[in-house]
Amino acid sequence: MAKIEVLSGDFLQGAGEYRHGTFRLKTVFNSAGVEVKASAFKSLEIATQSPVANKDAFGYGVAGAMLLGPVGAIAGYLMAGTENEVTFIGTLKDGRQLMAATDSNTYKDISRHVLN
Repeated sequence: MAKIEVLSGDFLQGAGEYRHGTFRLKTVFNSAGVEVKASAFKSLEIATQSPVANKDAFGYGVAGAMLLGPVGAIAGYLMAGTENEVTFIGTLKDGRQLMAATDSNTYKDISRHVLN
């Protein structure tokens, strides 16, 4: 299950999920959220792409510092690396829209399902 962050559109802002070609998004009318298939999208386009530090970078840095001191801290932080965050705009076939952000691997999977 991948996390997506809904930024604007016809769904509530906040955390959403994506798994196996299906989104689970929050709505006003259904507290459990609504499921939307990626195949329900008419179009999908990238708004921005930007590198962000991996969420585990701090933990790796602390672990490296405990084992090897300051040099280990730097090595641990660099070992965690960065990943690309993709902000995208999607338009569903029924006219609803969504702007959301996720990691680049999840976006690739989403776009693969939209194109099929």
